[in-house]
Amino acid sequence: MKNRQEYEKEGRRAEKRVASYLKRRGYSILAERFKTRYGEVDIIARKGPVIAFVEVKQRSTQKAIDESITSQVENRIMASSEIWVERHFDTLPKDFELRFDFAAILGEVSPFCKIQYLENAFYYS
Repeated sequence: MKNRQEYEKEGRRAEKRVASYLKRRGYSILAERFKTRYGEVDIIARKGPVIAFVEVKQRSTQKAIDESITSQVENRIMASSEIWVERHFDTLPKDFELRFDFAAILGEVSPFCKIQYLENAFYYS
């Protein structure tokens, strides 16, 4: 059984893997592990006018992945995104769009693991 440090290390590897995935698709990584009083956003990436706030999950089963995105997680990311935008507003393109994405890795993280990527996974309500 893995301890907390091993899970955290695996999570960081998953985040790095997803950041590489995004870079290969033309995104620039603006921040990784952006921390606020509300929590952490795993990756903030930009492609054109789109600023994507990406939550990364690595789990051993699809069911665990499906259950990992809760309204609490969504609220944390949205609240943190407001802080990030406020801090960087002057550097953003005039027509910027915010997007909340979800990336999942099923099983172990490796250079060949499959990434499930969902754009617009949730919206401001």
